[in-house]
Amino acid sequence: MLIFINSCTWLDESEHQKIIEQYEVGWNDLESNRAILKKVENSENYYNIIVSDYVFAVGHNESYIIANQHQNFNAETNYYLIDINKKKHDNSKGIHGPLNKAEFEKIKKKLNIENLNFDMIFKDKPRSAKSK
Repeated sequence: MLIFINSCTWLDESEHQKIIEQYEVGWNDLESNRAILKKVENSENYYNIIVSDYVFAVGHNESYIIANQHQNFNAETNYYLIDINKKKHDNSKGIHGPLNKAEFEKIKKKLNIENLNFDMIFKDKPRSAKSK
């Protein structure tokens, strides 16, 4: 029985892509769990969730990460901006969001990053567990 339980972990699906430094966009078990994660220091397999599911677009430069999210699978898009440098110095700071489109564009303009675009684009809606 123990062998069967342990062998089930081999069936878990996941996908992770590095964004920058310790940041990744990824999911475990279900694509609908896609989030922005930050590796815990001195750890191989532990992450802090920075923006929860469902993240469907990400962009970045050396100072900022931007993301689009559909929280709880609703149609409304939430926007996030992560200030990488502020997040390095104080884990509780550096995240702007959830924002609406107008708030997001205003912050991008204030930070002079209007040209920062989404370059990691995923499905707007994840495939459901039933469609596997």
